[in-house]
Amino acid sequence: MTTTTSNAKPTKAVVSLAEMCRMLGMSRSHFYWHLKRNNFHQPLKLASNGRPYFTAEMAQQNLDVKETGINVQGEFVIFYERRPESEKRQVETEPSRKPTLQPTPDSPLAAGLQSLGMSVNSDQIESALTACFPNGTGGDDEANVLRTIFRHLKRAEIA
Repeated sequence: MTTTTSNAKPTKAVVSLAEMCRMLGMSRSHFYWHLKRNNFHQPLKLASNGRPYFTAEMAQQNLDVKETGINVQGEFVIFYERRPESEKRQVETEPSRKPTLQPTPDSPLAAGLQSLGMSVNSDQIESALTACFPNGTGGDDEANVLRTIFRHLKRAEIA
């Protein structure tokens, strides 16, 4: 969703801060960040309730700042555009991982557990693998798998 600023004059005599943010295509926090750096006109405050607002002329000048990249002080300012929704990184769900380590008596996992002083059978290793890695161990480092299984079996006091 690319944001473009409108060069048309605001139709209202005053514009609220939220409306100004919508017109500029930026969040209020980002707008306040720019206000702090004097990139835009500081809002006026209503006497009755202190609510911030901009006159139509101030609003137009703020829009011009966004359009030209020159702030109200006459200095250069760079605005970052929001990325379109289609370009945002999609969170991909991991495909279900399959166990790469087979719990056989002569497997590297069984040999590693045996070298750590544990005497466990294939069924115990398989149940520990299922408990610790329900989606499988695909892509996990063998040392991390061995450590996790060892700790699981120690906590369960199997060995």
